[in-house]
Amino acid sequence: MVRWAIIIVLFCGACAQVGSISGGPVDASAPRVLSQTITDKQCNVAATEQELIFDEFFKLDQAQQKILLMPPDSRLEFVQKGKQLRIIFKDALSRNTTYTLTSNGAIKDITEGNDSLMTWTFSTGPILDSLKIVAFGQECLPNTKTKNMFFGLYLNDTIKTPRYIGRFEQNGQVLINGLKEGSYFAKAFIDEDQNGICSIAESQDQYFNPVIIEANKLDTLHFRLSKPKINSDSTNLLQTQKPIFNDSIENSATLSTIIINLDKIEQSLILELYDGEKLCRQEPVLNSQITIDKLKAGNYTLRLVFDKNNNQQWDAIDLVEKTRAENLIYYPEKIKLRANWELTIDMNISGYNLFNN
Repeated sequence: MVRWAIIIVLFCGACAQVGSISGGPVDASAPRVLSQTITDKQCNVAATEQELIFDEFFKLDQAQQKILLMPPDSRLEFVQKGKQLRIIFKDALSRNTTYTLTSNGAIKDITEGNDSLMTWTFSTGPILDSLKIVAFGQECLPNTKTKNMFFGLYLNDTIKTPRYIGRFEQNGQVLINGLKEGSYFAKAFIDEDQNGICSIAESQDQYFNPVIIEANKLDTLHFRLSKPKINSDSTNLLQTQKPIFNDSIENSATLSTIIINLDKIEQSLILELYDGEKLCRQEPVLNSQITIDKLKAGNYTLRLVFDKNNNQQWDAIDLVEKTRAENLIYYPEKIKLRANWELTIDMNISGYNLFNN
């Protein structure tokens, strides 16, 4: 009897290990709009809200920051119920005005968190403004953290709220559609406090002269963002250091050399070599080949400074003097230098055109 009981237990245990319940295929798509009150490119819109019905249940993620109305003539209210989202315009929209309503990652599916960029451009009058502008942006000093970088067009250089605003994608590009012809001040900034306004302490760049947007012309703007100078004595990381160079020949057999070949030479160009965050060498670029010797083994960072004001250092944006940050080019990799080495690297300037404006 005991023998049969053992056999039954083993049989049941073997059966329990056969196969497993699968959750089905992974959901890789974002919620899809089935119906909407306002369609893209619609004119003579009189609706006071955009009602969206999706094909699946969803969740909202930072809707106040990620769902934007341009121009921002109305505050937005969000009411979610099941698969329905109502985006309510709490303030009356202006007459004969083109608006763009954008959701950039705010509407996600519940299971996998998939999201997408959704845009509706519409007009409260019979004409739809169709001008556009493209911008590229990048921080001057390397930063590995993902940050929310915005591009704004302002009616004047004193107003804090942009008339049009867009978020840079991960590739550093932003496109804004539905613009009205006119003169604007252009600014890019990292919204660290997430209030939609560029503060004096945030990384930024701007065109201090107005940008003219007109028909039959597609402008492309380039921004190099930096923390602003607060006053003439303020400093930025990797900005105003003096090179630390030990000219001792002690243990010279272990010291190494880097030879840098440039594809061309430009005026007021300075080469800087950093050991961590310490500036160890600084050389004016007078020839296409530069030799830096007597270096200890280690990991180095190489950059070129376009010293426009010839003060022998890199300068961030100056909001008082209304000067933009000086151009920088970083060698894309850490330079790993071993003891008693001679290393040759090539650095191209010609193809580096992001910050030419």
